[in-house]
This record gives sequence, C-alpha cells and structure tokens, in this order.
Amino acid sequence: MSKYVGTPGNKKAILLVLGVMSMLVVSVLWQGSTAVVSHYEKGHVVMLDPGHGGYDPGATTKQGVYEKSINLQIAQKVKEMLGPSGIGVFLTREEDIDYVPEGVKGKTTKKQIDLNRRIEMAKEANADIFVSLHVNATASGLESGSETFYHYQSEAGKRLAELIQQEVIKIPGMNRRIAKPGDFYIIKNASMPAVIVEVGYLSSLKEQKKLQQSWYQEQLARAIAKGIANFFI
Repeated sequence: MSKYVGTPGNKKAILLVLGVMSMLVVSVLWQGSTAVVSHYEKGHVVMLDPGHGGYDPGATTKQGVYEKSINLQIAQKVKEMLGPSGIGVFLTREEDIDYVPEGVKGKTTKKQIDLNRRIEMAKEANADIFVSLHVNATASGLESGSETFYHYQSEAGKRLAELIQQEVIKIPGMNRRIAKPGDFYIIKNASMPAVIVEVGYLSSLKEQKKLQQSWYQEQLARAIAKGIANFFI
C-alpha cells in the first residue's frame, strides 16, 4: 500500500485554508456578540423591568429557584449589551426589592402599588419603551420556550414585541412562537410602548436548568437587546 507524503507546498496551502476558516469563524462570532452596539445619534431611552422582587418571588421551584433572580440577571445583561449603542437604559430595580410600603395588606393591592411605581419610574425617565422581563410556569410542566406580549391596542407595542420575538426564536432549540396580544396590567397602563417578555418556563425541568446558566441568559439577553435596538432603526 502506497503512503501519501505531503509536500511543503501542500502543507502551506492547508495551513492557509485553516487560517482563513478560523478568521471567518472568529468574524462571525464577533459580529454576533457586537450586533447590538451600533451607535445611535438620538438619545433613545429604555426602561427595563426585572419582574417581581422583594416580597414577591414570582414563579418558584421546589429547589428554591426564584423567577425574580433570573429576571434581574437577564435585565442586567441586556443593559450591558445595549450600553455601547448610546441608548439610555434604566432598570426598575437593581437589586431584590419591591415598592410596597410597609403595612400594606392584600395581594392585589400590593401588586398594583408595585407595578404603578415601576410605570411611574418609566415616565420619570422619559422612556421611549418599557420592557418587562419574566419567567413563566405552568402546573403541567410540559410547556417551554419564550413568549412576548404587547397590549392589543398598541401598534408600536406590537412592533416592539415582534422584533424581540423574531430575535429570541433564533436561539437554538427555542420554540418558534409569535408575539401575542394581551391585556396585562403593566402593558395596559404604561404610557409608552410596552411589552412583557416571558423568557422561558421554570416549570420545565430542562429549561429550568438552562435559565440558571449564564451562557443561556446571555443568549436571551442578546436577542432581547437586538430586538430593542432594531425598534429604533
């Protein structure tokens, strides 16, 4: 059996091809990570709302995983990714807090007070859009994937929700849902285009594990940031 022995010329050609391929891979990865940092001349302002917080943990698991923590982690990543774009980004909370005064009783009353304060913060910041981040849960544990909701009377809210959802469904393994209309309190009462992004389901064991991982949170945050940036184009 004859044995192939490569010549120096062949080796150089192979190394050159490998080098070009490596550069292409790095280029694709770099573009993917910086796609949301194009600078915007106009001073757009975004209010990010990490849902729940403080007394209200949101969805929880038997293992002690709290929705409020995941919401905040993803919101902080979205803010970081949008930072270089020139878009002003504010968070309704930077830590585990709520806006319910001591002594207030009643689940509905407490929730309304908390949400009203977050809406007021967006007004005070002169925010152009309001994006509330949440994690879903169901009793069956069968559902998974992201969903983005807009108020059915808001055309601008619909556009924002569609742009975000179009980016989120590009994440490998993500269910390909479309943006949906809703009548939720915070998107109904916000004075600017507002959406709720349900980034996944804590009730899904498979998704629950991913939602706690930084690499997956970064994928979600990048998709949300891209959708927001595209809204201002």
